[in-house]
Amino acid sequence: MKKLILVAIASFFLVQVSNAQLFNYGIKGGIGFSSLKMEDITGISDGSDVYDLVTGDGVMGYHVGFQTRINIAMIMIQPEIYFNAGGGTVEQVVEGGATEILDVKFNRIDIPLLLGVKLGPARLNVGPVGSFVISETTDLTELEPDFELFSSAMTWGFQAGLGLDISKISLDVRYEGSLSALGESFSVGGTDFPLDARPSQWIISLGYWFK
Repeated sequence: MKKLILVAIASFFLVQVSNAQLFNYGIKGGIGFSSLKMEDITGISDGSDVYDLVTGDGVMGYHVGFQTRINIAMIMIQPEIYFNAGGGTVEQVVEGGATEILDVKFNRIDIPLLLGVKLGPARLNVGPVGSFVISETTDLTELEPDFELFSSAMTWGFQAGLGLDISKISLDVRYEGSLSALGESFSVGGTDFPLDARPSQWIISLGYWFK
């Protein structure tokens, strides 16, 4: 009798989960406004000039990929994976001279795992994101030819923001910050300078749910 009751309860739960569309999947894409946040590096001498490296302006990039969602009542778990092209700038401020803008660009794979709460058609999202840089180009190699800003290992950050679901369309606005240090030292003229430039970005995404 107890087994029959358990089976009935489990069957009822499965039916309700099925009707509630427990699992959804779809595509997403959009733009991002990214920048590099770093502590200023001052008093760098290359033998001819003395200059500082400071945080520059942000740049606009894009992302495209896949999104999934597991719905449990008002709670949802949303794993995603997408290609992200972004970057930032670093300003080289020469003493008594002009400022030069050094570009930093990256292509990476981002894998967010978000926990969300539904508030009608709106929702709140927050969670960790793992990032793996697959390529980078940087003008910092003009100062140190072999320098690589980004690690080849996965780095970690977080995302938090608001979303809106209208039928099969989703709209998201999120902020992403970095939790992993990037760059251990920057060597110029035989002197090592600590460099920790962490990317952050605002992300605007439009998605479509197939289910």
